[in-house]
Amino acid sequence: MNKTKLQQLGQLLNASVTAKVLAGSEWVAAGGKKHPEAGDALQTENSCFMITRVDGSDLHGMEIGGTLTALETKLLGWALQQGGMKSLSAASDLERQAKRLGDWIQQSVAAGEWRAEVPDRMELRNRLFDGMVPFLLLCEQVGDKEPSYAELEKTIRTFIADDTLLIPLREHEWLVLSSDSVLSEADADGDELLGPEETKELLGTLAEGLQQLITGEWGGECHVAVGEPIVPSENVVRIVSTLRETMFLGRKFHVGMQIHLPWLVHLERLLSGIPETVRSRFVEEMMGRPDLFTDSETVATLDAFFSMDCNVSETAKKLFIHRNTLLYRLDKIKHEAGLDVRSFNDAVLVRILLLLYKVTKRK
Repeated sequence: MNKTKLQQLGQLLNASVTAKVLAGSEWVAAGGKKHPEAGDALQTENSCFMITRVDGSDLHGMEIGGTLTALETKLLGWALQQGGMKSLSAASDLERQAKRLGDWIQQSVAAGEWRAEVPDRMELRNRLFDGMVPFLLLCEQVGDKEPSYAELEKTIRTFIADDTLLIPLREHEWLVLSSDSVLSEADADGDELLGPEETKELLGTLAEGLQQLITGEWGGECHVAVGEPIVPSENVVRIVSTLRETMFLGRKFHVGMQIHLPWLVHLERLLSGIPETVRSRFVEEMMGRPDLFTDSETVATLDAFFSMDCNVSETAKKLFIHRNTLLYRLDKIKHEAGLDVRSFNDAVLVRILLLLYKVTKRK
């Protein structure tokens, strides 16, 4: 609501009206309901705060000096609810319902309510069924290339099954929930029962395809995190939190990667929780050669070696080099660092050192 409208409203109510943003925690602490919506009001001793828009855990609204009557509160709340629907640019019912669900997810994540179940009042609850695959998208397009809800939903439906839900969360961030039938459709072998590893491999392939589709359509930078099938009515808050953490860790420890998988960042999650001073001291004490990881060839060799589960032959193929060339590089690392990555214990240490170095070198 702009300044002119606030002034006009103030004249009608014969009271001061100012714009204000209130944190969700402040709203609840002051006695407001846990999941507020546009039009909700909170009367205090000297003023009344009324919500005009919910943006995640932030409540945008107006503070009205004095006390409103019950009728004034009800009428003004009704008007704001109608205006809130119009502010979505005459969006479809699906978009409005998806935004409402996204706001609830945001509020629950901010409150740390990981086990919160989607309430019955959410219209989309009846479209959440067991075994949906969650994708978290973070898409930052350039200039005016930002897709609308309808455009993005239409594009995603060309790649993933029709029974897919697109839910807006924070700015540039979207949650996609798709039927697990997308896995059987993507399975080239047509296996009726997919094992855990086959499922994870297919999920990674789907995430990569989705990322390429979006960047090909709108450009910019797009990151995709994907999780295993869930029961969204019970686990949607938890999975959003998990996929956000996965994406954060992936962008922190693996700069340049756009696909982020929860089952591949267990070590990164552990290292991220260690105090920075401890991490830095560990790197300094363990590094035989401080400049070892400044060599791009050494880093590329180690990244490939660890991604191939320390298999020499497969790593050589991945790097398109002769097996003996790879062995020479590994021997060089052993000589300079004093650690042999073909030994399990040394491989663990080098893996940790490499991850920590990638973070500390950007400080």
